[in-house]
Amino acid sequence: MLTLSVAKLGSPARDSIDTAGSYDSNMAAEHQDLPSLSILFDQVTAERGTMNAHAESLDTKAGVVLGFSGVLVGLFLPRRYPVLEVARLRQSNLTAPEGETRLELLDTQIVMVDEAATLVKAKGRRVRASVACLAVAAALVVVGTLISTGGTIHA
Repeated sequence: MLTLSVAKLGSPARDSIDTAGSYDSNMAAEHQDLPSLSILFDQVTAERGTMNAHAESLDTKAGVVLGFSGVLVGLFLPRRYPVLEVARLRQSNLTAPEGETRLELLDTQIVMVDEAATLVKAKGRRVRASVACLAVAAALVVVGTLISTGGTIHA
């Protein structure tokens, strides 16, 4: 059974690896008696790549779930947009003078436009609030990531 330990920050092994993942000449000379070092390094590098891909996959899935939940909310929340009740209009105005019917229809449509404008303004406020919440959530994800990595960015 093979046991590996993680080098602590500031340890000689950690400090001797540059950002490209290569070893400096001192470390190579020190570890000539470790023939499996390159195999282990390659395996760790591959595992880091797998973990990064998995994290990105989870981010994508979270985005899909968030989008899908937004669609579901939109589908199941009732919308109350003003509509003209044409059957009632026919029954109450079929024998009325044309001018009176036109005036009643115009007044009704004006009320409908006012109600729709109120609904659209409220929807706009909700969309702005949603975007603000999304921005706060994104900022919290970044802060959480920085905290969990100790403020370092891993490539």
